[in-house]
Amino acid sequence: SAKMQGVILLLGVLALLLAGSATGSEVVGDPELKKLLDEIAVNKEVIACVSNAALISGDGKSGMLRMWIDGVQRAKVKNYMVIAIDDQVAKVMADLGVPYWRKDPRATADKAASNHGISAMKFQLIKEFLVLGHSVLLSDVDILTLKNPFNSLYRDSDVEGMSDGFDPMTAYGWDDVFDDPKMGWSRWAHSFHIFTLNSGLFWIRPNERTISLMDRITERLNKEKAWDQAVFNEMVWKPSYDDYRSTDVTVRIMNIYDFVNSKTLFRTMRYEAQYENHTPVMVHVNYHPDKFQRMQSVWARYVEGDMHALDKYPVGSCHNAPNC
Repeated sequence: SAKMQGVILLLGVLALLLAGSATGSEVVGDPELKKLLDEIAVNKEVIACVSNAALISGDGKSGMLRMWIDGVQRAKVKNYMVIAIDDQVAKVMADLGVPYWRKDPRATADKAASNHGISAMKFQLIKEFLVLGHSVLLSDVDILTLKNPFNSLYRDSDVEGMSDGFDPMTAYGWDDVFDDPKMGWSRWAHSFHIFTLNSGLFWIRPNERTISLMDRITERLNKEKAWDQAVFNEMVWKPSYDDYRSTDVTVRIMNIYDFVNSKTLFRTMRYEAQYENHTPVMVHVNYHPDKFQRMQSVWARYVEGDMHALDKYPVGSCHNAPNC
């Protein structure tokens, strides 16, 4: 009968809808983020920073976030955006015409509105990009971009990150020999050491491994008040053993004289003639508490050409270190 045919047709439509859902054809990810990425991404890549209103003035004319924006714009980076985690910074971005995604991250065990507290939330946000099939160059706000970083990426690994190492040995690893005299003939045991990746500057590509990495880091940070960078590195480097399964991500260390941490800059690069005419790609003021002042001086050195702009600063956080 016509009624029975109508029922069969309806059941057929429902079956098709269920089949589509089961095969994953439904829309996934945040629709607002997807819309923004469709507008600004280049080759399905973006550079993004996470910020609250504390890092920029209400008029948008000063602050570390303003310098971050000035840097990427001057370097002619088109695919940049800000992840705004409060309404005030979202309003400032809208007023400036800066692409932004307004998102409230779930608080981790470290609920403080400190650098570490905010940083710990970012992995759940990065996952949102990955599930939409986009690679992200995650950048902390205390970073100046001096050249387009997308021209200096290799893209041959899951994670391509800046090192906290301050020379080739510490950044890229070295053979370290442990001496245990009680062992006699076998007293020397070799180990491989490497300084940590900085969780404030890394490129990550979308796949099952990296999405799982973001999930596992977030899960750990939800359970314990740990430093996000320590958890990030443990999850990246730690091998499988017993019941523990490695994340299996592949890793590349960024060139330390192009993607420069502030210890490398203030300890060696500013003094060495071979780097006098070398302009880094990005400079991360991660080793020093006077971040904004040093960022301004890095700008003066590499953008305005003041060759003595960095001279006034000590190597560490004070002139009398460690007695600061």
